[in-house]
Amino acid sequence: MHFPSSFKIFKKISPKLLIFFISILLISIISYLKLFNNFELIFYDWRLNLRPQLKTFDDIVVIEIDDYTLERLGTWPLPRDYHASLLEALKFFKAKLVVFDILFSEKSETINEADSLFQEALQHTDFVYLPIAFNIQDNVRKDYLPIESKAIAVDIFGDFKKHIKGYGHINTFVDSDGKIRRIPLFIKYNNELIPHLSLKAACDFLGIDIKNIEFNDKKLIIDKKLFLPILDEGSFIVNYPGQWKTTFKHFSYLQIIKMYSDVLSGIKPSIDPSLLKDKICFVGLTATGTADLKPIPFENLYPMLGLHPTVFNSIVTKNFIFDLGKHLNVFLNILIFLISFLICLKNSPPKALFALIIFIIIYFLIATGLFVIYGIWVVLFLPLLIIFITYLSFVIYKFLEELHKRKILERELDIARKIQESFLPHQIKKLQNLSVCALMQPAKFVAGDLYDIFVLDEKRTGIFIGDVSGKGVSAALIMAQAISLFRVFSRSIEEPEKVLSKLNKELCKVLEGRFITAFYVIIDIYKNKFSACCAGHLPPIMYKATENKVFEICPISGPPIGILEDIEYEIFTEEFNKGDKLLFYTDGVTEARNKYGEEFTNRRLLDLFFKYKDLTAQDIHTNILKELSYFSKNLSQHDDISLILLEHL
Repeated sequence: MHFPSSFKIFKKISPKLLIFFISILLISIISYLKLFNNFELIFYDWRLNLRPQLKTFDDIVVIEIDDYTLERLGTWPLPRDYHASLLEALKFFKAKLVVFDILFSEKSETINEADSLFQEALQHTDFVYLPIAFNIQDNVRKDYLPIESKAIAVDIFGDFKKHIKGYGHINTFVDSDGKIRRIPLFIKYNNELIPHLSLKAACDFLGIDIKNIEFNDKKLIIDKKLFLPILDEGSFIVNYPGQWKTTFKHFSYLQIIKMYSDVLSGIKPSIDPSLLKDKICFVGLTATGTADLKPIPFENLYPMLGLHPTVFNSIVTKNFIFDLGKHLNVFLNILIFLISFLICLKNSPPKALFALIIFIIIYFLIATGLFVIYGIWVVLFLPLLIIFITYLSFVIYKFLEELHKRKILERELDIARKIQESFLPHQIKKLQNLSVCALMQPAKFVAGDLYDIFVLDEKRTGIFIGDVSGKGVSAALIMAQAISLFRVFSRSIEEPEKVLSKLNKELCKVLEGRFITAFYVIIDIYKNKFSACCAGHLPPIMYKATENKVFEICPISGPPIGILEDIEYEIFTEEFNKGDKLLFYTDGVTEARNKYGEEFTNRRLLDLFFKYKDLTAQDIHTNILKELSYFSKNLSQHDDISLILLEHL
């Protein structure tokens, strides 16, 4: 038993490779079984209608038993003495062949002499072909050999068969959509191959021995002279030249009889009799409401009489429809898939879509051109479906792949966010007679804002806030580096301006076009004052309890950190007494937008600070955030938000 090792090999196969081979297998099965044949037939009919009307053989004539004929000669079936008169007329006008699309299977029920007159007419002519019909519904083959039948459904009555030039079957194949596009060229009956009526007439006309037959895969060879393309069941695609009324020369059955009567009576006929000389005449029923009207690609009610001159014309002019066959169609569909797959594999979805549209147009034009010009039927629907499904699958795969990557990235960013949060100070609500509330809210997973709140000694507390230009991961990395350097410098250097100068000098080496705005303040709670230094940051807002007012404080500011290396920042001082409050923030607060595109502005922030000035630092902080959230409502956050509020207790 080798199942374990085989299973291991199977497990080693890449899922992508497995899907690829399964796709090829499915395409092969669908193509071979023609599962979308109805849709393919629609595209076939469309191309047939798009094609210009074919030129037909000039010697073909259609003689219709039409409404005009039945109105004057009586209801169907016509008495057979009329058919005798027709044959006399056509013999007189020197017609070459006469092919009846009328079954003569029973004795005439109207006039007793009618059958005798018709038989006598057949005896005096040597150009008549009559039809028979087989029962083939339950005898279906899946190869190119002729279909077999065990019984004749409708045979030729009496001795009629003895006096005709030839006979053949008039069976047709009905496609899945109910239309007639194919006929069996031969039906095997009692080990004899019975030809289609039109094929028999055409071979006799061309002088070809129809008994010398060879089936060669997709080709039927007759007498080594005539080569006919065939499909399953030995079927032949009927190459309709156009619509019924616009193809072939049409005469009314009654017109021919009347023309003959006029000539015999010495009356000049309304139609030139020479039009029938050496013609191949097809006689049949076309009257409205008769059962011999069937759907074809060109029209829904097409007289089946027209099928016979159509097949005859196709054989005589050698104008055929060539189907590629199952195996070539399977190969073509697989090739279409491989090309589509490679296009998707080598390009992004937008570029792949553009390339596939070009590919579709090229294939569509080639398939249509081959059909219109050469009669080669190349499958169209399934290849287009394959291209569409391949691209759709590619887009879905890319989407799922990006979704997977995003989930991985989100997990990594979540780790980064937690690491970034670890850089921020904790347990800072109350420090040395100061009440402190702080918040940093990233616009993305990680932020470019930074702040630090720390105790320098028993008298002094340091507060630092900064904003890295840009957002996202790169800003967060700069933030981590900046706050690490700040903590090193702020613990060893006492003066705020020197801390910022040192920080600027170090970061100028690595920022490369980025910058950081910063504000650093040291509050001396016993001296009731603070010393501050600004590097291009937004001015803090101060509430002065003794004066009951709010205002911005930042009389001196240097450039942001990272722009110029040799910068000396300046310090300024301000009183900070009991009851006073300070609000530090980044531009994510004042530049927050509402649905109208309006910004929150520092003016609104000043008003809110004054509005809630009598509340505790925590409550002021909470209310400002609520107002900011209400202002922006459902809009996504535009920038990182940092907010620090402290109160002198």
